[in-house]
Amino acid sequence: MKNKIFKSLIVSSLFLCNYVSAADCRDVSQIIANQLEDNYVIENTAKTLAQLMRSQAFLSGCERQNSSEDIAEFMTLELNKIANDKHLSVVYDPQWVSELKVYRSSEQSVAFADSREMETPTDNYGFKKVEMLDGNIGYLDIRVFSDSHLGGEILENSMKFLQHADGIIIDLRNNFGGSPFMVTSLASYFFDLDTVHLLTFESRTNGVLTRTQDWTSPYVPGPRFKDTPLYILTSSNSASAAESFSYAMKNLARATIVGEVTAGAAHARSAEIVNENYILTLPSSRPVDPRTNDNWERKGVRPNIETSSDNAFYVAYAEVLNTLIKSKHSHLDIHQWVYPLVKAKSKQYQASQNDIDQIIGTYGKRKVFQENGKLFYQYLDDPAFEIELLDKESIVFKAFTEARLQIIYEDKQVAALRMLSFGEDAREFRRTM
Repeated sequence: MKNKIFKSLIVSSLFLCNYVSAADCRDVSQIIANQLEDNYVIENTAKTLAQLMRSQAFLSGCERQNSSEDIAEFMTLELNKIANDKHLSVVYDPQWVSELKVYRSSEQSVAFADSREMETPTDNYGFKKVEMLDGNIGYLDIRVFSDSHLGGEILENSMKFLQHADGIIIDLRNNFGGSPFMVTSLASYFFDLDTVHLLTFESRTNGVLTRTQDWTSPYVPGPRFKDTPLYILTSSNSASAAESFSYAMKNLARATIVGEVTAGAAHARSAEIVNENYILTLPSSRPVDPRTNDNWERKGVRPNIETSSDNAFYVAYAEVLNTLIKSKHSHLDIHQWVYPLVKAKSKQYQASQNDIDQIIGTYGKRKVFQENGKLFYQYLDDPAFEIELLDKESIVFKAFTEARLQIIYEDKQVAALRMLSFGEDAREFRRTM
């Protein structure tokens, strides 16, 4: 008798779970179908997604799920079999729903845009590093595109710092996105007073499509870099606004992209409350490039020069120097001096112990020796300088860049070292031991 009661309870419990899941599926699917149909950014896709969610096959698959979390995951996977949209998802998170309702009903939503004005930013509003590299090349590392009214002054100061650079490298390898307004502000520095159409933004609300064009600004605070060679570093993590900047500048032939294909996240999304338990992350707007009539959603931005993100810096650094050398820039001598070293580093050479053993020895009053795994160069009893073997022909000093050593081979054996100093004649030291 007890076993029969126990089995009856199990069956009743399973039936109740399936009934709740079925109700969730029907109600949630209908609400999401309506939201997608009216607001998903691509109208044709929106209709297809809505039809899917109302289909019996979809509802049957949904009802077979074991939990609310499973339902959200199932819906996300099925929707993206059609949309393949990195920003489209269904999330089961009652706490997020509750917090979102409180936030949207309070004054916080009005004050949010200015909330960071009251902070002491710990991330410098996304500007990680700005410096001048050897060869008079500017380098700017941006980790996030903050709103222009927050990070605009830092952008201005960064560009003023770089105003005498012969070429510029902007590093977006660790940039996950941010504000389109900062993208426009940054891009404007690399064109003249004639404004340039960067992108058009399409948005759908309640079935109505609106288009807004994004143009560079005729005014920028600080210097312009209209003719300065520009290189942008990307990785597979570069996303959203980082892709927007890269995509527009590439298609305008204003920059050379170096690194990896980017993440492929073009659509902008909002968090839409479905009910007390579920949220739909809804892509309701997208950028469209006026030259390609397309964007980078799902595809990513393909670099002009593909290489690993780890090596992208040196590849771009070498390329910008080579571009300046070919153009016979007024600073040709310094570009020619730095280029071989940077090019060697871009090849990612790893010195073997055999390579090191070949250069260890005495060269008249000078010697090369190894101590505690480090390589040193010494003249008589002067302090020894640590050196690094960049490739089989180049040695650099760790402490300074004004001089370096070139390895001279005869019959495949190291016969001499040639001291190269910037602005001076070369000196050669024959091997004596």
